[in-house]
Amino acid sequence: MKRTLIILLCLGAAAAAFASGSSGGSGGSGSAANGTGANAMKAMPTALDVYNQGYAAWKQENWADAARYFQSAISMKSDYAEAYNMLGYCTRKLGNVKAAMADYDKALQLKPNFPEAREYYGEAYLQMGNLARAVQQYVMLEKAGSKNASELLDAISDYVNKNAPG
Repeated sequence: MKRTLIILLCLGAAAAAFASGSSGGSGGSGSAANGTGANAMKAMPTALDVYNQGYAAWKQENWADAARYFQSAISMKSDYAEAYNMLGYCTRKLGNVKAAMADYDKALQLKPNFPEAREYYGEAYLQMGNLARAVQQYVMLEKAGSKNASELLDAISDYVNKNAPG
């Protein structure tokens, strides 16, 4: 009984010290400059935070910076299908379609019914000159009733019009 009371008192003291910002032995003065003040309590960015930074760069068409953010988000959360998809988009815009295809493959492996990845995958096939594979992606989107089907169909139509014989 006495032992339990002592343990509870120690836990209470530790909780009070933590709540007041004491580092309990780092020897700091509690200033922000040495990392023990209120500003030091800022959380490390999450994969979502980093993804959102990538998305902001993506919206500005800053493909290289966006790709770095999406890659960083993936390194923090290896099953982040959305980040793989956006990394693929940026990589494709930077001219590396083959690497983009691998990113879309990974996104679809993690999230098989991922319409944006399927649409971008179809666009990548068009960029590679593979109309048949792009149409396959379109059919999958159409069967799923995805709004992305019409976006991919527009890209397919543009491709056909640009590549139609004279």
